[in-house]
Amino acid sequence: MKRTFYHIVLLICLFVCQAVQAKEYTVQSVPNVQVADRTQYVTDPDNYLGAETKAHINAMLAQLRDSNSVEAAVVMLPSIGNEDIDNFATELFMHWGIGKASNDNGLLIIAVMDQRQIVFRTGYGIEGVLPDVLCSRIIRQYITPAFRNGDYGKGMTDAVQQTLNIVMTPDASAELMAEEVSEPLFDEEDKKILMNVLYGYIIISVLISLLITIRLNRTISKCKHDTYECYKELNSSLTMLQVLAALIPLWGIFNLIHCNSTMKKVRKKARRCSECGTLMHRLSEQEDNYFLTPQEDAEERVGSIDYDVWMCDMCRNTEVLRFEKRYTQYSECPCCHAKTYSLSHDHIVLPATTIAAGRGEKVYTCSYCKTRKVLPYIIPKIVVSNSSGRGGGGFGGGFGGGMTGGGGARGGW
Repeated sequence: MKRTFYHIVLLICLFVCQAVQAKEYTVQSVPNVQVADRTQYVTDPDNYLGAETKAHINAMLAQLRDSNSVEAAVVMLPSIGNEDIDNFATELFMHWGIGKASNDNGLLIIAVMDQRQIVFRTGYGIEGVLPDVLCSRIIRQYITPAFRNGDYGKGMTDAVQQTLNIVMTPDASAELMAEEVSEPLFDEEDKKILMNVLYGYIIISVLISLLITIRLNRTISKCKHDTYECYKELNSSLTMLQVLAALIPLWGIFNLIHCNSTMKKVRKKARRCSECGTLMHRLSEQEDNYFLTPQEDAEERVGSIDYDVWMCDMCRNTEVLRFEKRYTQYSECPCCHAKTYSLSHDHIVLPATTIAAGRGEKVYTCSYCKTRKVLPYIIPKIVVSNSSGRGGGGFGGGFGGGMTGGGGARGGW
């Protein structure tokens, strides 16, 4: 009977030990109170500090952030298992992104109760104001004595207050609020190289522009006897001239304008009849429809191709000249070969979800022969990203994406 009693007591003790065993936290599982509420800076899931102390520290750290933009966090954890607190502090600092990304002015104070260790971790931008020796002194003078007596609230409050006294001095605030001084973008050697590149660019630009101008003038002079061929050659040069206008704006734009104006003049210039040599005249848009095939009329109606019809008043000979539009939605129909084939509509047959891909259809039609072709396609499955960027975030706030180089200090009690 006595042995049974001892067994029951032993089982009760085991259950109690398991119940009171400290919860182990990982970097990912430490709650970031800033995400939910930007006025909160103290993460203390087991309430070692008490509500009143946490409110006081939150107010101090909010004042610190508002006055000189320093972002600080205080973390009290029961356990991190066998993790080294120094490494844990650095990883947590980087995971939360404490401090502004522009100057890395973050501070993390983390205590792990079962290890009886505390670490100050500082960002790059605050190391000059709060060097390792001062962090170590704050731990020794304010945190260690109070924590040994179990007065965690007093120790942490005094440590945060002393940190504020150092960081919020006028000189320190001016340093922390100052923008990072960037190095000159170019030194003297870089400037020399840049000037040489600029001179080379100017020389090459002038040479290329002169060559293009000479080529255009030769094209125009060679094609005086056949204005239609002249137009086609100039039209084929437009793409090259547009690229030139982007690379060499001054000469390129001049040549592009010159080419376009010449093309308009060439197209309107009177032609001589190939049969009798008499000057021909160009028919109006209404008159030339009589001489176009139904296919050509359809192309002109949709605007993919423009046709000019020239007529000789002497022998009544006609010439139909084809001028393709450079930018049009229409392509050649696979059935009738008229340039009247285009996408009429694109619709979703089955929407994509996070579970399965969807389906859609593109419908192409020819406005001349009424050919209709349906091309099905797959809509990729919706991917929902659940990753969070450096520096946290959320509805309430979050830290600014700062980094640390491992500065700070470590102590125990």
